Amino acid sequence: MLSLTDIQSRAFMAIGPSRIAALSLLVLTGKEDSADARTARQLSIDRVTAAHDMLGTKLPEMLKASDHSFPPKLEEKRQACFDALTPLIGALEDPAKTQSNSFSDHCLYHLEPLVSSFLKEMTEHLLQGQKQLEALRQEDMLKAIANAEVVGKNIQLIAFNASIEAARIGDLGKGFTVIASEIRDLSGKTQKFLDNIAGLLRA
Repeated sequence: MLSLTDIQSRAFMAIGPSRIAALSLLVLTGKEDSADARTARQLSIDRVTAAHDMLGTKLPEMLKASDHSFPPKLEEKRQACFDALTPLIGALEDPAKTQSNSFSDHCLYHLEPLVSSFLKEMTEHLLQGQKQLEALRQEDMLKAIANAEVVGKNIQLIAFNASIEAARIGDLGKGFTVIASEIRDLSGKTQKFLDNIAGLLRA
C-alpha cells in the first residue's frame, strides 16, 4: 500500500506537466512538420494523456487502496481538472480544434489556474494527512509498548514469587529457583529494551 506522500508525489509528477503540455500544443499549432516538432507534439500528447489518466482513474484508485479520500471540495477540484483536460484529449484526435481562440482561452485561463490550484491543495492535504497518520501510528506503538511493559512487570513479580516459593521447598526447589531467576533476568532485559524504544519514539 502506498503512503499518502507517495501518492502525492506520483500524482504531482503525472498532473503537473500537463499545464506546460497544453501550452506547448498551442505553440506547436501551425508549426512546420519537422522531426523536432513531431517529437515535441508527441511529448505534449503523452503528458496530457498521463495527467488525464491520473485524474480520472489512477489517483482515485490509489486513494481507495490506501483507505483515504479527498474532502468534498478537493474532490470537486479533481473532477473539474479531469473535465478541463478532456477537451485536450479530443483535440489530440483532431489537431484542427487547437487552432480556435476558445481552445487557447481554455488552456490559458481555465485549465492552467485550475490545475495549479488543485495541485497546491492536493499536496497540502496529502502531506498533512501523512503527518496525522504517522502521529497516530506512533501513539499506537507507545500504547503497545506500555502494555508490554505492564506484562513484563507482572512476569518479574511472578518470577520473584516463584523464587520465594522455591526457597521454602528447600533442596527440591533449587532447580525451579534457577528457572525463576532466569525468567526475572530476561524480563528485566526486555523492560530495558522497551524503555529504549519508547524513548526513541518520544524523542
